[in-house]
Amino acid sequence: MNWHSTGIALATLAPGGKREVLIAGATVLVVHVGPSVYAIEGICSHQGGLLADGTLENEQVTCPQHGAVFDATTGKVVADPDGVAPPRGAATDLPRYATKVESGMIWVELP
Repeated sequence: MNWHSTGIALATLAPGGKREVLIAGATVLVVHVGPSVYAIEGICSHQGGLLADGTLENEQVTCPQHGAVFDATTGKVVADPDGVAPPRGAATDLPRYATKVESGMIWVELP
C-alpha cells in the first residue's frame, strides 16, 4: 500500500463536498462528510457511472446513471438500481481507501 497526494487542500473541500481524482490509474472519489474525509472507488460497480457526477447527501452518494446508492464512508451498497436488496443486486460494494491530512493536503492510501 502506498500513500498518494490527491492534490486537494482540505480547506477547498467543504463539508458535504466531493471531488474525483485520478491517482496511479485509479478513479477515486474523495468526500468530506462531517468532520472527516473519506475515499472510495469513483466508478459505480453497476455500469461504470462516475460517482462524482452524482449526488452526495449526508454520507450517501448516488450514481447519476441508474441510481445505485453507496455509503461514501464505507463503500457499501445502500440501494440497488434494480430494486433488489443488497448484496444480491446488480451493484457490489466499492473499495474504500484510507485517508489522512498532512500539511493541509488530503492523501489517499492505494494498493
